[in-house]
Amino acid sequence: MHDTELRKTIGKRAKARRKELGLTLDYMAEKLDVNKSTIMRYEKGVIDNTKRLVIEGLATALHVTPEYLRGETDDYQSEVNDKRTLQIVDYMEKAKNALPLGIKAKDNEFAENLLLLLLAEYEEFAKSFTIACHRYAGEEDHEELALTIGFESADEFNAVSFLREIMHTANTFYEISELLRNYAHDPEVAQGRMKTLLKLYNL
Repeated sequence: MHDTELRKTIGKRAKARRKELGLTLDYMAEKLDVNKSTIMRYEKGVIDNTKRLVIEGLATALHVTPEYLRGETDDYQSEVNDKRTLQIVDYMEKAKNALPLGIKAKDNEFAENLLLLLLAEYEEFAKSFTIACHRYAGEEDHEELALTIGFESADEFNAVSFLREIMHTANTFYEISELLRNYAHDPEVAQGRMKTLLKLYNL
């Protein structure tokens, strides 16, 4: 492919993907460490966007492959298909890059353990929330069961059952809030409780 055509292909695909993900020019500029006008020119294909560092930077920011941007394939090879998923990926990366914190080792350990606990609980929440949505917020009819065990309606049964299914997450968040309050007064006790909680997740 001629250089001019390649630049236009890369620019057109980069812009379309950026729009698809709902990303701003400012977001792309920050990711590639250039100014917004440079991103605009990359997208128009009026400056060289075929250089390895440029095309890899665009591909990484847009969660596609360089091959896709060059028009060599129509397959994104990406699980990021909307802005919310991209935001989650970005914040996961930011959280990872924030560690270790520039604080004492024992305080940093607490911060790392807190992140680990949150991630472990989220995995459990995802499983329970999926079950709760399928069983108690879907099409299943629980009217007969609800009345048999003393509920006034299937709606009441579903609400109580839904909450029961995901209550462990509410309890864990309560535990975390208590840990944070206690850490200011007695870090060793908070650290000990944190380690006990992590053991529940085999961590």
